[in-house]
Amino acid sequence: MTKLLSLKSPKNGGAFIVFLWIAVLGMGTLVSAPGWAQDDESGPPKPPPTFIELTSVKVNKVKDNWQLRVAGKATDLPAGCVIDFQIRWRTFVLYDFKITLDGSRRIDEKIDLKGLVGSISGAQLRSEVQPSSQSRAVQDVMSKDKKKYPIETAPWKQSFWRQKFDIGSATDIEKAKKNAQSFFLAKTKEVLSLQRAFEKARTEAIDGARFQKGGKFDGAAWQSFVERDCREKIRKLQQDIKESSKSLDMIPQSRDMKYLVEIVNAVAKRSYDRSISLYRELGLNPDVADMSPKDIDVNCRSTKLSSLQKTVERLFESQQIDMSQLSS
Repeated sequence: MTKLLSLKSPKNGGAFIVFLWIAVLGMGTLVSAPGWAQDDESGPPKPPPTFIELTSVKVNKVKDNWQLRVAGKATDLPAGCVIDFQIRWRTFVLYDFKITLDGSRRIDEKIDLKGLVGSISGAQLRSEVQPSSQSRAVQDVMSKDKKKYPIETAPWKQSFWRQKFDIGSATDIEKAKKNAQSFFLAKTKEVLSLQRAFEKARTEAIDGARFQKGGKFDGAAWQSFVERDCREKIRKLQQDIKESSKSLDMIPQSRDMKYLVEIVNAVAKRSYDRSISLYRELGLNPDVADMSPKDIDVNCRSTKLSSLQKTVERLFESQQIDMSQLSS
């Protein structure tokens, strides 16, 4: 082919080469065109079918529990089909449950949402039908109508964003926001109080005003103080935050929860780093207990006081809390 392209007509070699290229491209088009015409399945992938139509989604308080009532129909699904539902807030899964269709294929269920505490606005349902998880009878019905039940698009999922709903009244939801503010303020004040108490005790240890025995630094007394009056309280704080994050009130506050975790973990890490530096300033080897944090989360971006201050400011700005309330 290289030699063929290099041939030149004595009068118009350039025109010959252009003609040759057009001929080659034209042959390629002619060869490939029939293949496209025969491909009846060309085009974008088909969307999964939507089998479920919901007409009503409401949540009410029944005794001490939230109760969801969901109504609708799924007439194109076989009787006995199991539908998996999730209550979601954005990407957070709040609750999951199953509904099994009866012969009418209509949905009218009351679901007790046991364990859900608090209130939240803007929840929605998400459904999923997994053919491989159905009974043999349901699978047999589906396998006989592959056009209606295209297995290649399974599992069949639907998000019912048009039927968003609140868990709790407007008053409940407003109360939840205020509860969140109170929670963040109280926990931040508590952990910063521990930070100040630790630094005060550390300064007293360096000055020889505290944690002394026979005129020398008493490492055992210092470690007892750090563990009892600082780290144990931080562990409890971390557990409280972990438990509170499960409440509906706190789920919309996930970003601010990360700020609070960063603050608490930074103070926890400082209790180890600053204790190690205390021993070294006194010309001593650090205590083994300071070298290996136990049953406490010390993962944080920074332990600098300037970074700690900025994180507190971001948290309070987000929660619309005045910084002056830290000193009240």
